[in-house]
Amino acid sequence: MGDGEKKYTFRCTVCGFEVTVDTPELPEDYKCPVCGVGRDKFELVQG
Repeated sequence: MGDGEKKYTFRCTVCGFEVTVDTPELPEDYKCPVCGVGRDKFELVQG
């Protein structure tokens, strides 16, 4: 476990599903596992 690893949480604006990743963007082909929308429907959760 490295110190200072930043985590980014994204929320699906359609169904509310949240995913936490260690990159500031979701993969280009990412799809919501709940409702199936693409990454363009996700917003970064601040805080």
